[in-house]
Amino acid sequence: MTSSSDMISTREEVNELFQQLGQVLNRSVEALLIGGATMLELRLKDATKDIDVVCRNEEDKELLLEAAIALGFQIVGPQKRHRRLGVNRLAVKGGRNLDIFAGRISYDFSLSQAIWQRAVRSRPYGSLVVRDAALEDIFIMKLIANRPGDAPDCSKLVIAELDFDAVYREIEAQYRKRGDVEQKIWITYIEEGIARLEDNDLTIPIGDKISLLANEYNEKSAYK
Repeated sequence: MTSSSDMISTREEVNELFQQLGQVLNRSVEALLIGGATMLELRLKDATKDIDVVCRNEEDKELLLEAAIALGFQIVGPQKRHRRLGVNRLAVKGGRNLDIFAGRISYDFSLSQAIWQRAVRSRPYGSLVVRDAALEDIFIMKLIANRPGDAPDCSKLVIAELDFDAVYREIEAQYRKRGDVEQKIWITYIEEGIARLEDNDLTIPIGDKISLLANEYNEKSAYK
């Protein structure tokens, strides 16, 4: 169970951590901030436990993990709540998690160039340069992850008036790219997440189109 003392409740705490990481990195690293910490920055969330950071590649991820270790973080394996996400090691300190991804967010759903370009706000912290993910991409990740707190966050993002056309374009492009059908299971996670939101009387205009993709996945995976 998460206590209030484990939570990060101010933007300054996140910025301080990034500043410390940037000071100990031995070369420049760019990363995308995509979870609740971005919502905290935008005042759409009061507190967060997970700081979700997506690096461009495995080498940058390892450098960031080494920097976290230098700051006193312990490296541990993923928890049950991370099972849908492409993170295999977490940096933990004081009950707080620094979840560092290397390009892949869930199965073959990855950090695309479109996601990177939508993250227009860039903040330098010494050798670490952090981009804040667009709300549309935070929404997709949280639909997939289904961690405690992700559904309420998705509700807040919907109320913030997302560009659902952009959300669907990203999901469809990721679904249509080449790859094993088993690696597309994340589309069913998105469908489940949307269904939960609709059960709470939220209107998700792309729900039917997502269901068509999920049905296609189910048919292909059953056939294979």
